[in-house]
Amino acid sequence: MVNTRSTRYDEETTTMDDDRRTNDDDKRTVKRQKGERKSGDRRTNDDDKRTETRRRGVIRKYKVVEENKEEIERKLEDTRRQVQKEILEKINGLEHQLHRTSIAYSGDYSTSPGIPLQNSTLMHAERSVHQMLKTPTYDGQSSWSMYRRQFEAAAKANGWTSQEMATSLVISLRCQVLEILQSIPEEQQNDYGRIIGALEIMYGHKYLRQVYQSQIKSRQQRSNDLPSITERILEQIDIQTFIDGLLDTEMQQALRLGRHTTISDELIAALEFKAAKEASRSYKTRVRQ
Repeated sequence: MVNTRSTRYDEETTTMDDDRRTNDDDKRTVKRQKGERKSGDRRTNDDDKRTETRRRGVIRKYKVVEENKEEIERKLEDTRRQVQKEILEKINGLEHQLHRTSIAYSGDYSTSPGIPLQNSTLMHAERSVHQMLKTPTYDGQSSWSMYRRQFEAAAKANGWTSQEMATSLVISLRCQVLEILQSIPEEQQNDYGRIIGALEIMYGHKYLRQVYQSQIKSRQQRSNDLPSITERILEQIDIQTFIDGLLDTEMQQALRLGRHTTISDELIAALEFKAAKEASRSYKTRVRQ
């Protein structure tokens, strides 16, 4: 009986020891699993941190690259503009130099001040590219309208600008025609229209009609002249004779400026001038009273 109880007790003790060892093993297993999970979480967090750090580093590098790219693009654009500007300046300088050389060569002004000749290589190079037409000179003895037509034809063929035409025209003037430059301010002597206007007033046909009419009026027939004369010229002589016969000098001036083409128009203009003058005189008399 005693042995039976002792045996049962030993079995129970053994069972309890086994259960205790099992519980201890389970606890150690759970603890180990928890430790492994924590270690895994730490590794995951560390990996996430390293990934985030690398991502931020990549972003910073990208920003630096973008900033450097913009700076490089700005520098390239500035360099491009500077190079373009220098090229244009050199081209303009060469064009100006070639133009001055062409004028000096075509006009034979090698000794003129302010227009120095360049070396012969440059002159021949220019002539080979474009043969410059030489403009004639003008001394006032020939027809101005014909000279102007020749000059502008040469200027067009040479491809001159308005300022270049003005320069060449000034150089082409001779004798008393040069005096016309005294009536043009120096700063306007590169204005082609201004020079042409002054020459038109001095030598243009439309401003010399009165002179021509006086010459016709005083001219006598020569042995080789035709005996007939056109109706238009006769009409102009009648008009000139009518104006010269007027006693009122103011009316003479007004009719000459009117430039009428028929004697009828001239007579009507004279009557209108007389009526206007009398009306003005009558008005002044009433005002004084």
